[in-house]
Amino acid sequence: MTKADPGAFFREMLGQWESVANQFGSELMKSGEFARTMQGATSASLKAQEVAKDAMSRALAAANMPSREEMVMLGERMGALEERLSRIESLLIKIAGQDVSRQERPKPARTKKPPKKAE
Repeated sequence: MTKADPGAFFREMLGQWESVANQFGSELMKSGEFARTMQGATSASLKAQEVAKDAMSRALAAANMPSREEMVMLGERMGALEERLSRIESLLIKIAGQDVSRQERPKPARTKKPPKKAE
């Protein structure tokens, strides 16, 4: 006596469903109507994104806040400034004849002492 596989029915059903879906999809994608529909949907999506971006830019401008593009530009400028400062700092260290890394720099003296506990 052989045991029946309980999942065999579902695997077979899934296989048939996949083959029908693949056949339907390949026939659908071959049609020019599908291509036109997809192009229209893509165009509509891009237009909606553009409208949302413009609306957000106007809202941020009305609130006197920077837009995403302005923040990206500021970030790039700050990065360039940090690089320039780093180069200037390394040149100053070389000119001074020191090769001191940031970790080796002396720390400021602690002048405040913690309060004493009352006994």
